[in-house]
Amino acid sequence: METSALIPLPDVTLACSLAGKGPLVLAVHGFPDDATTFQQQVPALIAAGYRVACPTLRGYAPSSLAGDDRYDTEALGRDLVALADHLSPGAPVRLLGHDWGAIAAFAAVALAPGRFSHLCTMAVPHAAAVAASFDLAQARRSWYIGLFQLPSLAEARLAGGDFALVDRLWRDWSPGYHPSEGELAAVKHGLRGRERAVLAYYRSLRSPRALFGASRRLILAPVTVPALHLHGADDGCIGVACTRGAERFYQAPYRLHVVEGAGHFLQRERPEEVSTELVRFFA
Repeated sequence: METSALIPLPDVTLACSLAGKGPLVLAVHGFPDDATTFQQQVPALIAAGYRVACPTLRGYAPSSLAGDDRYDTEALGRDLVALADHLSPGAPVRLLGHDWGAIAAFAAVALAPGRFSHLCTMAVPHAAAVAASFDLAQARRSWYIGLFQLPSLAEARLAGGDFALVDRLWRDWSPGYHPSEGELAAVKHGLRGRERAVLAYYRSLRSPRALFGASRRLILAPVTVPALHLHGADDGCIGVACTRGAERFYQAPYRLHVVEGAGHFLQRERPEEVSTELVRFFA
């Protein structure tokens, strides 16, 4: 039976769905997406004996806006550590993150490796691997990040035409996937009225914390817990080539699994394969 909770953290209140019993799996969505993104993996994880928590990231509805107005990687990582402390105070947590959820997960494991027994990231490889392989093709895929730096204009562009930009990004990032109207409506609901907060994630990439401070250190830190990275072969957001050489940045067992025929939203596109890989890894 699934329940919903509002979990107060130091600077934000996060909405979180909870289901199952057993060791905790913390499953974290990205952009433009919502906490239902892992809904097809949750039953498999519950059947394997896990309790699954799917939080909504700070700034996205129905979670609150950040009281400290921070949406940088360090703040996101601290949210996940705080959730782990709140939901599983006596045992390490299995951590799963997609897109910005993956970025937050890398930061959380760097902040508190002892709180997490496993790390599975999806669609966003280790930042050092992305930086090392960044080329013209990836620069073209990342055009939207430049748009998102523009105050007011980016907010208007994101929300315009009932979030038509979200429709475009899903087509570009997962070219073989056709989401239902219900899926997209749920995603847009989490963004509506929260445009500035959601875009602040990307604007934080040029902040002093990201360029010189804690966020940079956390995202570039070597991973010290067992890790799995899942990546769609046809990802139009971050090309699969960005996973090349990532093993150099792990100090614990690491495995890459490329999902053929899937793009950026691989958990929605190939739910059975992703579920199988997660259960296998977390066990």
